[in-house]
Amino acid sequence: MYKGISFELPNGYGSYLKDIFQPINVLDFDWDITNIEAYASSDSSHVNDLFPPNKEHIQGSKLQEIIETKQAYLIFVELRAFQGPITSHPKTYKEFMASDCQLILLLADSIYTTIYCKDQQMLHSLYENARNLGFQKLVYLSEQNDSRNRLSVW
Repeated sequence: MYKGISFELPNGYGSYLKDIFQPINVLDFDWDITNIEAYASSDSSHVNDLFPPNKEHIQGSKLQEIIETKQAYLIFVELRAFQGPITSHPKTYKEFMASDCQLILLLADSIYTTIYCKDQQMLHSLYENARNLGFQKLVYLSEQNDSRNRLSVW
């Protein structure tokens, strides 16, 4: 069983969240958003925060609107997907597995991306999508090759 996947994104503005989440329906989830440093630009001259300020939770429809309509420069991002109410904020893989959280995306230093996902079929779809998009250093994560202790970008 795989825990997740890891890969590197190109460093720069793009629609990377939209690209990453292509194989899943973000509308199916409520999203916990924390430790975010991400900027949006619609014309490369006016830059705003990608996510609404002072928001910790957004519905899938809002996330879809954000990732479908804005080019973004992602520096640090933590997204946790829940089907139903957001009941926890898992900080370790063990807590993640015991929680209602279905997927965690961690992005650090603009390029280093890790996704943990409970659904193996969804995880395989995310892997194949990342491979088709040409993301670098793509690997499945397992107990043998994942040394991360905390599920956080900090």
